[in-house]
Amino acid sequence: MKQWSQSNHQERLDSNSGLLLCPNYDALFDKGYISFKDDGTILISSSLDDTSKLFLNINDKLKIRMNEIQQQYMKWHRFRLF
Repeated sequence: MKQWSQSNHQERLDSNSGLLLCPNYDALFDKGYISFKDDGTILISSSLDDTSKLFLNINDKLKIRMNEIQQQYMKWHRFRLF
């Protein structure tokens, strides 16, 4: 979740700093078009239009589970990339 270039050595080795997402969601996440709230609910950038969301199969119903450590990394993602 935290970019490799922004992470220290310990964070780079921390398995909690990653998510297993399908390829299209992973690309959108890495580019800051989607992120997730602390409760795991998806956040979708307003720069994605309805056609793109439909084509990429993105909707506001998506929710993931995260532990407390992952939530901290996700906060970094929301404030730095999203």
